[in-house]
Amino acid sequence: MPRDYVEDELGRTSVFKSEKYLSIDYVPENLPHRETELRTLAQSFKTMITSPGQTSQKFIIQGPVGTGKTAVTKRFSEQLVQAAVRRKIRLRKIHINCRVNKSEYLVYLKILRTFKPNFPRRGHSPEEVLQMIIEVLDAEDRYLLLILDELDYFIKQKGVDIIYNLTRLMDDRLNAPQRLSIIGIGRKIPLDDSAFDASTLSTLQRNVLYFEKYTSNALRDILSERIKMAFEPGAIMEETISLICDIASNRGDARYAIELLWRGGKQADAVGSDVIIPDYVRKAKADTHPELREEVFETLPLHNKLLLLAAARQLKEARSVYVTIGEVEEMYQAVCEEFGKQSRAHTQIWEWVQDLDAHGVIDAKKSGVGQRGQTTLIGLSDVPADLLEQFMVNLLE
Repeated sequence: MPRDYVEDELGRTSVFKSEKYLSIDYVPENLPHRETELRTLAQSFKTMITSPGQTSQKFIIQGPVGTGKTAVTKRFSEQLVQAAVRRKIRLRKIHINCRVNKSEYLVYLKILRTFKPNFPRRGHSPEEVLQMIIEVLDAEDRYLLLILDELDYFIKQKGVDIIYNLTRLMDDRLNAPQRLSIIGIGRKIPLDDSAFDASTLSTLQRNVLYFEKYTSNALRDILSERIKMAFEPGAIMEETISLICDIASNRGDARYAIELLWRGGKQADAVGSDVIIPDYVRKAKADTHPELREEVFETLPLHNKLLLLAAARQLKEARSVYVTIGEVEEMYQAVCEEFGKQSRAHTQIWEWVQDLDAHGVIDAKKSGVGQRGQTTLIGLSDVPADLLEQFMVNLLE
């Protein structure tokens, strides 16, 4: 009789109670070691509740990947909205990922469609859409907390006009209610006079909250909370938790620690073990890399993914720190043929390279002394080429 693999899996026990608590989208009620940051935000934005419309707040949150910037902002903004509801203040929060919404127009359109879902996609300028947002807020007596996540990526791609326009919009309403407040989130947002005018820069520089990397002890506290919710009792050895903390503390990255925890659990399930031992985490570490974030790569257009695979393969073959854009373009054509896609022209490829560089996925720079002519060089500073190649193949397939 043929074996029924589905029934085999259904009959197995798992170390997990619920994997959702290890998801990147899950924000726990308690955020260990970020109480100070939550308190700072509460103090800075309390006027939105105590005296709505009197001031417009602009705030910048910075720090490395996995330090809780987005989670803290989501938890704080939820608490702020709840406080507004209790006081019958019509406050709305909108969280926008600037990697996905790649132009000012798309950002403004997403905001406006929150209030007017059927608003047409085309036919208006960004300035007109922005003005309509304020008109809607005025007409409905609403206030808006706008959260721009991964703002550093957006600025690198499109410049700082979005921040200037949003802040100037409120500054021009001296005798009208201040309807819009902003939180910008990023690894490192450029705050210097080459990017902003003096007035905007002065406001932003006063309101910067930097998130430090997590220590090993902090990571242990974070994992302990997740383990209680996500795993069956006794499913994880203390030695396994210590190993995860040791690995992830080099980067201070809680997101990476949680991913290792989840992958260790999946490895235990795969072999039918009811305990996650350190070796399962070692294997998880070998199979993944902290810079390979699915939420970043999944948002890339198809040909950006194909080009990234081509860059990884070319760097792997060349065994060099950098390769030229021409070499990557030749490999890209071969990759397109492999996946049954029509390759694109050089100008488009150059634009994609700049986009991937802005994502922080590749390093792109102009060639220097010792090379004939000037070309773009492509390298990888954070991810091994062979690991990126396998990751992209799996994603594309």
